Amino acid sequence: MRGSLSQDSHLSPTLHVFEQEGGWHWGITIPRPVGSGVKVIDYSETTFGDEAEAQRDGKRALERFADTPVLALEHH
Repeated sequence: MRGSLSQDSHLSPTLHVFEQEGGWHWGITIPRPVGSGVKVIDYSETTFGDEAEAQRDGKRALERFADTPVLALEHH
C-alpha cells in the first residue's frame, strides 16, 4: 500500500466553486490516499455575490497549499 500512497502524493489540491442557497462558495479538496473520493481541506465561510468573486478568493486560498505534499494535507 505504501507505493500507492507515494503515487498519490504528487496530486494537487483542487478548487471547486459552486452556488448554494443563493450565493457562491468555494471548497478545496484532495484525493483520499486509500479508497476513493476526496477530502475537503478548506472552504469559504463567506457567501460571495457572484461566481467570479468566489473563484478569485478560492484561488488565493489554493495558493497556500501550492507547495504542500498531499500526504501532509491529509492530516490538515
